[in-house]
Amino acid sequence: MASVDGTLLAKNRDWKPDHLQSLRLRHPQQGYAYLGLYADNGSAPGIKAGVNEKGLAVVSASASSLPRAVRLADSERHGILAQLLRDYGSLDEVAAAADKVFPQSRPMFLLLADAGGLMQVEIGQQGRYRLVRQQNGTLTHTNHYADTALLDAPQKVGVSSRTRLDRIQSLLARQPQHSLAEFEKLSQDRHDGPDNSLWRNGHEYTLAGWQMAFPPAGAPKLHLVLANPGAAPLTRDYTLDAAFWAQPARTLLP
Repeated sequence: MASVDGTLLAKNRDWKPDHLQSLRLRHPQQGYAYLGLYADNGSAPGIKAGVNEKGLAVVSASASSLPRAVRLADSERHGILAQLLRDYGSLDEVAAAADKVFPQSRPMFLLLADAGGLMQVEIGQQGRYRLVRQQNGTLTHTNHYADTALLDAPQKVGVSSRTRLDRIQSLLARQPQHSLAEFEKLSQDRHDGPDNSLWRNGHEYTLAGWQMAFPPAGAPKLHLVLANPGAAPLTRDYTLDAAFWAQPARTLLP
């Protein structure tokens, strides 16, 4: 990706406003320390985005073009985001283990980043997956599959997913280079109304905005907006240097 701030990664987290979220620093007994954005309760609790001490970030998106029952049908498959953060330190390491890791996952979408570039993974049914890497361009995704060969039956692409994908691709195409500050503004875009904008407040709400920069030299940076239901949004900026990772495990927000 052409960026004045190095590799950039951004995710808006949209869901029903029926639960709370937290930002937690974890030090697992084995593997790398990582910082995670968690849904603490509600219908789909667990980690939704994170970055580890080696500078590998992973964010997820629901494959909501498939019925929820289909996404959860295979009880042997599960979420893998925490596993990726704990066990892998770079995109190269993830790529080398792809055939081992991604078939374990239920259907979902993942976007990964480190200082060297981006990786996008569509995980479909029966453990089938498609992996794309990018070093000098952009990768975008919302909540439907680009590769329908990963599916056993046709998906149902929602209007919101299609509209949001078209919007972010259009906005990114306007600039030859990008910055973390620009991504912070794009996250707040309300161009297409309460249900179809990048920042939503309709049937589903945008509950968090997660934007990161990975400079070629120096520590990664995280800009986070935590918008828990019924509370004023919290905005924080973190420099993920050695001093940050030396902190004890704890909840940083709210």
